Amino acid sequence: MCSNMVQVKIGNCTINGLHKKNIDVFLGIPYAKPFNKISRFQHSKFMELSKPMIDATHIQSIPPQPYNSLEDFFSMTDSSFNSFKQNDYCLFLNIWKPSSNQNHLPVVIYFYGGSFLQGHGTAELYCPEHIVEQENIIVVTFNYRLGALGYLDWSYFNQHLNYNNGISDQINVLRWVHQYIEHFGGDSNNVTLMGQSAGSMSIMTLMQMPELDDYYHKVMLLSGTLTTDTPLNAHTKVQHFSQLMRHYFPNKTLKTLTSDDILYLMESQKIERGRSRGLDLIYQPIKDHHMSRSIKKFPKPTFMSYTHDEGDIYIEDATRTLPSERFIHLMSQYGTHVEKNDALTMKQQRNLITEYCFVRPIYLFLNQMNSCDTWLARFDWHQPHTSYFKSAYHILDLVFWFGHLSILTKNHYSITQHDMNLSSNMISDLAYFARKGKMPWKCYEPQHQALHIYG
Repeated sequence: MCSNMVQVKIGNCTINGLHKKNIDVFLGIPYAKPFNKISRFQHSKFMELSKPMIDATHIQSIPPQPYNSLEDFFSMTDSSFNSFKQNDYCLFLNIWKPSSNQNHLPVVIYFYGGSFLQGHGTAELYCPEHIVEQENIIVVTFNYRLGALGYLDWSYFNQHLNYNNGISDQINVLRWVHQYIEHFGGDSNNVTLMGQSAGSMSIMTLMQMPELDDYYHKVMLLSGTLTTDTPLNAHTKVQHFSQLMRHYFPNKTLKTLTSDDILYLMESQKIERGRSRGLDLIYQPIKDHHMSRSIKKFPKPTFMSYTHDEGDIYIEDATRTLPSERFIHLMSQYGTHVEKNDALTMKQQRNLITEYCFVRPIYLFLNQMNSCDTWLARFDWHQPHTSYFKSAYHILDLVFWFGHLSILTKNHYSITQHDMNLSSNMISDLAYFARKGKMPWKCYEPQHQALHIYG
């Protein structure tokens, strides 16, 4: 990146960032204290800006995770994922802001998805430069811990260890933005949380915690509804993990386990639980007393969206179709009873995933909301005659929300003026919601289920 240096001073701390065209970028700002071999299994601790200087000119480590082929597909290069270094200490955030010296700009904090197993805040797909350039708002991306390090109940091994560590990371990001974003020109009283898939599910977990209300003011939930684990189910999972640890690493303790060891145990647990095509959420937020507010009493403006064919990415082709008995078991985890004859083909399984894992839960959620304004949209864009964009599947909408149409070009599709207009309009709606807490169309009500189409 050909850039000049830019600085922000906060008290005695100077943060060095990069200037690119009309944008200032600050990469890899630590928001939580570094870990040791034991504290990596605990909630993260908020870190004040106490150092005299922070170099925020390059990307820092990402959370330990298995290879992510989707990240390589949804990027501008062919080998994006392997270019990032993984480390237990990965708690960094990134700020993208207009280079003009404006104040009180709306702030969007983006939560990435990836089934709580994969993802990070510096993936090319989530680079918000097009949003910031077009709409003059601030966007924050960040890392939170994933998999076992983020969501296993480590208190099973030691009462001083924790569960929901990934959620603790997210809470510390909210605290950091609330405390420091005004120094970057942001308005701490106008913060929007935006997330997709597991990112949306993370936000819905935070929505149940009323003590966080001062940290944000509206939410954008893309392709994800609340799914928390029960303490009993979480206990069963950690027992299984412990058994695998004794089997594969009998001479190791939690202190001596490496992140590669933990990833190996995660993969072993996944294999023993059986094929799931990503439908089996082994690691996810665990319900506890901090989540005391009923979702239907959430008091802030809420935008939700889904794609027309969410399930198509899970069952990519006929060779990926799950055995009907396994598919029926997985769907039962979502509270859905499926007859065997209804779950035999690729098309049947795709449609059932779309309907019962996304569409119905979203409408159920919206119909329960009775204390705030809500808006709903569906992403329908697809190109039937292409190899990779035949349907509007899970994740594809993010290409348009973030303006990265070059991803389509990389995958042999020639973008049109309509495509560019659609992306520009979606970004405009995103910023409109961030500024005003509403969408420029009729709100959703149970008796009048207004649905805006992006297509």
